[in-house]
Amino acid sequence: MNAYIAGPEYIGERLRLVRRERGLTQAQLGEASGTNQAVIQKIENGNSLRPRQIMKIAEILEINPAWLQFGDPWADRALPK
Repeated sequence: MNAYIAGPEYIGERLRLVRRERGLTQAQLGEASGTNQAVIQKIENGNSLRPRQIMKIAEILEINPAWLQFGDPWADRALPK
């Protein structure tokens, strides 16, 4: 049995999961992170695999940017303290 629980495989799935957990729309997250809804939509749909705004998006969502970008199952999803 695995010692960890695998999370969503793709960056878009991870972003959508956390955005919804936080109760944010794509437009709200886009505005808060200094971009727009279309950029968030592209990331979530898999059309932007290395978004330039990843650090700011992770900061707004209060999650580890490495987990958001790469989904390493050993990386802590929470922000490092």
